[in-house]
Amino acid sequence: GRPAEEGTVMQNGHSLAAMQHVARGGGQGDEVARQRPRDGARSGGEDLDSLDFDTVNNPYMVDCGRRPPRGVLGYSGKTFARWLLTVLTGVGVALAARCLSLMIDEVARLRNNVLQSLFDAGGSDRRALAFFVAYNLSLVLIAASLTIYLEPSAAAGGIPELQAYLNGTHVKNFLRLRTIFIKIVGTVLTVSSGLACGQEGPLIHIGAGIASGMTRGEKLYRKLLCIPLDEPRRLKHPVLDFFRNDRDRREFICAGAGAGMAAAFGAPVGGVLFALEEAASHWSPQLIWRCFTATLIATFTLAFVKAGENSGDISLAGLLSFGTVRSVGDMRREVLNDDGTINVSAVDAPVFWWELVFFGL
Repeated sequence: GRPAEEGTVMQNGHSLAAMQHVARGGGQGDEVARQRPRDGARSGGEDLDSLDFDTVNNPYMVDCGRRPPRGVLGYSGKTFARWLLTVLTGVGVALAARCLSLMIDEVARLRNNVLQSLFDAGGSDRRALAFFVAYNLSLVLIAASLTIYLEPSAAAGGIPELQAYLNGTHVKNFLRLRTIFIKIVGTVLTVSSGLACGQEGPLIHIGAGIASGMTRGEKLYRKLLCIPLDEPRRLKHPVLDFFRNDRDRREFICAGAGAGMAAAFGAPVGGVLFALEEAASHWSPQLIWRCFTATLIATFTLAFVKAGENSGDISLAGLLSFGTVRSVGDMRREVLNDDGTINVSAVDAPVFWWELVFFGL
């Protein structure tokens, strides 16, 4: 019989203040969207929470949804903002992939230049070997130290954690900015050191982190302007609150993961299939189109950025490359025809003999 006061738990376990916050901002804040299980129900440790992918359904929200604020770009511009962030996600993933590749090349080139100078100076093989081992070992130690002591969430490829996140398990610190930065630095150091690892798997985690950052505009806005999180909001556009809920964030993260896969292999359709078959737990036509848009933008942007070193050719997309294949016969001699073309016989075809033996067995 008593009227519900502000802060009193209402229908579906939400408070009136939380529902009013959702109605004003257009998102389901962390106090609404994320439901923490009871201590006795925890099975994944202190760093695991559950995510709420269902929309808030109560009389207050339904009444507010009947009268959405109209703007020039549809209903408050949310549709336009959604597609804009999807395009920006693809561009950001492509630029991150290109920077990752360039840094790996520079670190490896520095090592190779020093080794070449040691050989040119007539140094002993032991000295060159000692430098090679010390250089690579230093890179591995730095990468391991950053991961162990600064951000353990950046360890490994990150695909299992991403699958868990998209299936409703919130992994703490998995998609924050510092984790993605440590992931990039660690990937550069480990790949440059010569370990049996690549940049394709981490790019999926990096793409998901970039997409997650697109949905957390308010936190990024406050950090850039040095505004404390507990200070009342000011100079803030409503678009910063459009996608602050687990449901929309799931779709953006799925698109970002697909863009990372597409940027790594230069395959936009492959990125969409990976996102839908291996990562996503929810399918919808809107999600498929957003994933395809993000992967297509990421592939084209990366190919456009790489066109400078490929004589303007934008057909060479992706980061995975096996280099130029030369056969044993081509390396021994190149026989020219009368018209100047190279004479390639069956023996001189670009197939190594050990490949025939190995794969034949």
